[in-house]
Amino acid sequence: MSPTGIVAWWGAILSTIVFLWDVYKFRTAGPKLRFSVRTGMQSINIPRFDGKTLIQTEVTNCGERPTTLRCIGLYYFEHPLSWSRFRNRPTKAAILPDPNPGQPFPFELKPGAVWTGLTEQVPEIEEWATKGILYFDLYHSHSEKLIRQRVVIRKSASTKKPD
Repeated sequence: MSPTGIVAWWGAILSTIVFLWDVYKFRTAGPKLRFSVRTGMQSINIPRFDGKTLIQTEVTNCGERPTTLRCIGLYYFEHPLSWSRFRNRPTKAAILPDPNPGQPFPFELKPGAVWTGLTEQVPEIEEWATKGILYFDLYHSHSEKLIRQRVVIRKSASTKKPD
């Protein structure tokens, strides 16, 4: 094989590897959202929620592109192993109207940014989370697929009974 043939083969192999790497980067690029739900939080110095127990929702964009957070939905399933849960047909559904007035929905979440919302932990939400299965679903603009997080009620330190 001539030196020109070796260089041509080397160039073909290298360009194929670079092409495959670019395809991989294109497929994995975009926002990567982390969604967490914390229950049983106490409010301190928040006039809107003075002394109430709260549910904190937090979304972090760990990706390299911005996305728009559209809304957070609540989905309650009465039975954990019901057919409706597998078909994603909730027993009851609701939406969080305004979890953060300072950053209302729709909200553009830039790379590296964090969005936090607070919701009062009302008895109805506690009942849904303890008697069945309750999910908070985050809808965003980058994908039709939602991000689902299960809500597990954790009693706050002030509401726990002493031993």
